[in-house]
Amino acid sequence: MVKGRGAPTDLESLLRENPEEITGYLLSQGRMAMILLDQNGVILDCNAFFLESVGLSDKPVGKSIQAFLREGLQAGWDCVRADCRPVKLTFTLDGPLEYSLSGHVLNVHEHYLIFAHTVRLTDHEMVATLSRLTDELTDLTRQLSKKNRELEAANETITRLMNTDPLTGLTNRRQLKERMDVELSKARRHGRPLSALMTDIDHFKFINDTFGHGAGDAVLIGVASILKQTCRKEDIVARYGGEEFIVLLPDSPAAAALDCAERIRKAIEENVFPEIDRKVTVSLGATLFGPTDTEDSFIGRADAALYEAKASGRNRVVLK
Repeated sequence: MVKGRGAPTDLESLLRENPEEITGYLLSQGRMAMILLDQNGVILDCNAFFLESVGLSDKPVGKSIQAFLREGLQAGWDCVRADCRPVKLTFTLDGPLEYSLSGHVLNVHEHYLIFAHTVRLTDHEMVATLSRLTDELTDLTRQLSKKNRELEAANETITRLMNTDPLTGLTNRRQLKERMDVELSKARRHGRPLSALMTDIDHFKFINDTFGHGAGDAVLIGVASILKQTCRKEDIVARYGGEEFIVLLPDSPAAAALDCAERIRKAIEENVFPEIDRKVTVSLGATLFGPTDTEDSFIGRADAALYEAKASGRNRVVLK
């Protein structure tokens, strides 16, 4: 067979991109004889067209391709695969019949694939057949790439849904736990300051009871938006439960945490919530992570500071 006109090279490129999918597709096709070999030239699989072409009833799996190399290539399989040269195969069956195939061998991800045709097919026709097959495989590769992109997008969506509070769009409690573990580890290992704010919407039950749960949800969404806008990108803003939120502030000492908490408090107090005819305020508890802290003691201290802020009149910040 004539090497060239781009077809084998294009096929090799496509096979490198998706070796398993493309090889499986090729072995299911019936336009050409195809034989899959391991690195030693042992036959692993073949297609039905190959069996029909040479008059075999069973796949010669486990046999060496050496037995089928025409005289002149008996130097060995290593010579054939070294430069992926064209091959001629002679299959002598039980009886007087002999079948000859000519083909080309391609390197496929630690395996070899022989495309072959009967001697009745001209080299020009062989190249044309390979070209058509290359076009089909190009389309198949595009479809596989599209499906892979769709799968990646679906996985990203699932991950986002698993890690996000559905109402506010903030990090949920599950994801907060994972990210807190990372930040606590950094604080312990590198001695970086880490602060936490716990905030609660003042009189939220009254808002729900007076204006309805729809209005209450709108307030939660609005407060969540202000928290995100007020904090830095590297800060972790999470809905802790109900009307409670937590903000983790990496690389932030107590003074920076107090400044952030006060900005949040003022922004919410000054914001207009159109769903209700009253101002919304929040209370905040702030704390700094200590070298002997656990997650429970760290968050527990922020919660105690929040309780103190609410007990002392609400709409204020307390540091503990």
